Amino acid sequence: MDGTLIAGAFYSSLLYTVRISVVVLLTIYIVNYFVNRGLLEKISDYAFPVTKKLNLNSFLVSSILVSFFSPTVGYTMLADGITEKELTQTEVLAGTLANSFPAVLSHVLTYYIPVVMPILGYTGIIYVILRLSIAFTKSILGLFVLLIISRKNTGNIKSRGNKINKKVSPFEKTFKFARRFVPVMFISMFLVLYLSKTGFFNVFSIIVMPVTNIFNLNPNTGILAITEIINVSAAMVMAGTFLNEASLTQTEVLIGLIFGNVVAFSTRSVKHSIPLHFSLFGSKMGTKVIILNSGVTIILDILIIGFLIMI
Repeated sequence: MDGTLIAGAFYSSLLYTVRISVVVLLTIYIVNYFVNRGLLEKISDYAFPVTKKLNLNSFLVSSILVSFFSPTVGYTMLADGITEKELTQTEVLAGTLANSFPAVLSHVLTYYIPVVMPILGYTGIIYVILRLSIAFTKSILGLFVLLIISRKNTGNIKSRGNKINKKVSPFEKTFKFARRFVPVMFISMFLVLYLSKTGFFNVFSIIVMPVTNIFNLNPNTGILAITEIINVSAAMVMAGTFLNEASLTQTEVLIGLIFGNVVAFSTRSVKHSIPLHFSLFGSKMGTKVIILNSGVTIILDILIIGFLIMI
C-alpha cells in the first residue's frame, strides 16, 4: 500500500466529509424542524380539497393523504381496504401508483433536499426534479385508472393522517441521521478516492463497457450505476466526486444515477419491497404490487435515459 496515496485520500475525504456534513446536517435539522411544525399537515390540508373532488373511495383518499407522512402507513391502509373488502385488487394496484408522488415528496424533504442537493448542487436539483416527475406521472396514471373504476364510499378521511406524524425532536433526528451518514460519507469518499487512484475501477469499466459502448457513454456512468446497487449515498458521493473532477458531465451523472436505479431494481426488491409488500398484501398480491410499481418506474427511467442520451 502506498502511504502517501492513503494519506492524500484520507485528508481529502476528511475535508470533503466535514464540508458536506455541515451543510447536510444543518439542512436536516431545519427540514425536520419545519416538519414538526406541521409542514406535512399543511401539504395534506392543501391536497384534501383536490382529492375530495375526485370522488374516490375513502380508503384510497386516506392512503394518498397519509403517504405524505408515511408511505408505509399509506400501503397499510390499502391492505386494510382489501382485507375489509372495501377495495378490489385493481383499486389497490392503482392506489399504489397514486401514492407514488406523496411518497417521493416525503423523501424529497427528508433525504433529497438535505443530502442529494448539497452533494450534487445544481445537478442534484435536476435529479430531484426528474425523480418527482417520474413519481408524478405514476400518480396521474394511478388516479386516471381509479377515476374510471373506483367505487365511492363514505368515511372519515382527513382525520386519519393527523395521527401519523409522531413528534421527534429535530436534534434527535439529526443526531440519529448523523451517526449513519457521516461514517458512510467518509468511508465511501475515502474508498472512491483511493480505489480510483489505484485503477481499481478500471475492472468495472471492462464489465460495463458493452453497455456504455452501445450508447457511446463514459464508462464512469456504468461504475456509478453499479455503486448505487451497493449504497445510494455512496453513489451520490461518487457522483459528486466525478463532477468535481470533471470525470463526468452533468448529463452523464444523471444518466448514471438513473441507470443505477434500473440496475438496482432486483436488489432493492429483495431488501425492502418483498418483505414489506408480502407482509401487507400476501405473496401473490404483493408480487403484483412490486411488479407493477417497479415496472412502471423502470419504463419511465429508461425513457428519461433515452432522452438524456439524445440531448
